[in-house]
Amino acid sequence: MIRATRYTAQMADKWDEFVSKARNSTLLHRRGYMDYHADRFQDASLVFTDEGNNIVALLPACLSRDDSKIVVSHQGLTYGGYIVTPLTHTAVVEEVFNASLGYYRKEMGINTLVLKHIPYIYNSQPCDEELYFIHRQGGQLIERGLSQAIDLSTPLPMNKLRQRCMSKARQHNVRVEIAENQQQWTAFHQMLAAVLVRHNTSPVHSADELWLLHCHFPKQIVLYCAYKDTRLVAGTILYHSPCVTHTQYLASSDEGRECGALDLVIQEAMNDEVVKSRRYLDFGISTEHDGYLNHGLTLQKEGFGARGVCYDIYKITL
Repeated sequence: MIRATRYTAQMADKWDEFVSKARNSTLLHRRGYMDYHADRFQDASLVFTDEGNNIVALLPACLSRDDSKIVVSHQGLTYGGYIVTPLTHTAVVEEVFNASLGYYRKEMGINTLVLKHIPYIYNSQPCDEELYFIHRQGGQLIERGLSQAIDLSTPLPMNKLRQRCMSKARQHNVRVEIAENQQQWTAFHQMLAAVLVRHNTSPVHSADELWLLHCHFPKQIVLYCAYKDTRLVAGTILYHSPCVTHTQYLASSDEGRECGALDLVIQEAMNDEVVKSRRYLDFGISTEHDGYLNHGLTLQKEGFGARGVCYDIYKITL
């Protein structure tokens, strides 16, 4: 029989050990990543154990900041989902799923679970069992974002526009390097914020938070910078997970756009051995807050050979 237990900080090491062995976990599921913004969310994560007290699954989650009767997996993460190992059988996933619903309903008085399904490209093995049980429980798809990703095992050719932009950047002697100090991270954040304010938004992370996360995960979270002379003109922050490299942020100054600097950044990143060792390069969702597709952003990503991947969110009534 599977038992659900509320996560506590004392379980952090065992949590991370399980995450490291799972078939659908990423950097975002590590406690060092989840807990950097612990002050913003009331954690409601669950740890599932068998009769021998062995961990068989995890569920990263928090109470909704809008309604204390709703649990979200996870409101501070792009995706949550049930974390399981390569050897976890469907019958166990079913028990885990039912145990989570029972715990939230009986122990916490929760009436709704909102689950952000992990996109399939992040899985080392097929891992859609939870979708079946969400369906059987009467769960509803309430949101679908569309990302674009490159299958690096069989990449599509870049279009001529992207190739011309990269050539233009080289002609302007743009150079690309990996950031090595906090000043570079701060400068990138300032450029990013200046770009996003034009779209009436702002970075999810502060400059200090990005630097903190990089310090916690120096090999998994890296910043590529493009310079023209000594001026930072473009950059991207990459998150390396076992199967996917994800561009967490992409930004370019006006000068960088004029000389195609961001295109060269992406090209140089794709040539990195760490990136090439992953199956996919995921550019992230191109849908706006209202759910509508940003066609210009989509075309830009598709120019590199990226194609669509859905980020789905389900609501389950308990």
